[in-house]
Amino acid sequence: MKRMRFLADLADSTQPTPQGNSDNPSHSSTDTWLNQTGSYTDALYRILLHQKWTDLSHHMIAGMTASLFRLVVNRRLTTESIWAYNWMAENFVAADFIGVTASQSAGFSFEPTFPLYQKQALHDIKASIDRGTGAVLWHDQFVVVVGYDDDKEVLFFCTGVGHEVIRLPYSVLGLNNSPYWYYQVLEAHQSIDMWEVCKESLIQAVYKWETHDYMLPAQDYACGSAAYTAIRDVLQSGNYESDQAATVLRYYAYTRGDIATYVKALKHLSPDMDQVIVQYTQLADIYTSIVEVLDDSVAWDAREPESVQRVSELIRSAGDTEQAAIDAIKYVFTETINNRSADIGLR
Repeated sequence: MKRMRFLADLADSTQPTPQGNSDNPSHSSTDTWLNQTGSYTDALYRILLHQKWTDLSHHMIAGMTASLFRLVVNRRLTTESIWAYNWMAENFVAADFIGVTASQSAGFSFEPTFPLYQKQALHDIKASIDRGTGAVLWHDQFVVVVGYDDDKEVLFFCTGVGHEVIRLPYSVLGLNNSPYWYYQVLEAHQSIDMWEVCKESLIQAVYKWETHDYMLPAQDYACGSAAYTAIRDVLQSGNYESDQAATVLRYYAYTRGDIATYVKALKHLSPDMDQVIVQYTQLADIYTSIVEVLDDSVAWDAREPESVQRVSELIRSAGDTEQAAIDAIKYVFTETINNRSADIGLR
């Protein structure tokens, strides 16, 4: 029997909310989140709100999952830098951090077994919709699946930008511009010790800063502290597309601004958190200055030497400042980090 199911309230909730600057970790109409990055956390957050599994703001969820602290760049500053990481590992752990049980699957669409995986993905996503829970799907960005129609053989998804609900034929599910496919369904939620998770997220920030993602070839990508050197190198070489480089830098300006807001809410974790807050606030300010240079699109697109040099200088300053922020975190949590020196990334 063919069926249709559409989660209208979830579709409505994927629209952008007003941007604000509140330090309150509770969700409000002035949430700092503006869903236009297509990140996993953006999609996850909408589903969490719909399920009433959180009343926290987006920057709190993104911080608690440690997603905010990721810093990865392709050595040509291509837009896919934003999504270049181990989805299966990090997205699963992100959900687990905040008490969400999730199932997921991923692979390559060119594999001969893909049609079988495509069929299973469709089954899992529809089952999630039947339970009243949206699903996270990779469709050249992370999107939220909000319904399906068996008669028309389409899924319905929202990107969170604008008011359009987009149809995706069953037959092209998982066939993206890139060869990767991925989906995740959220199954259950349990309470967590929020402040212990926040503490762990800062420890993970150190790990992400000091460790290269083993899934990414080092000749093509730079992670954490190495990303800043890579950015300056590519700006000097000129081997980049101005619009894509601007997108990447704006994205990291967005995340660094949210980190500054996030750590302010964690002040009570330690008397020594003040220096962490100071450094991340300065980092956010530096990225604001970078965006101001990018906003002069004529100069940036023309690669005027003054514009490129100014961004390069600010990137150097940002790298030094983020290093100082990480050093401050290591000072605050010296004992915990030293106890896990063999694998600070141990979760």
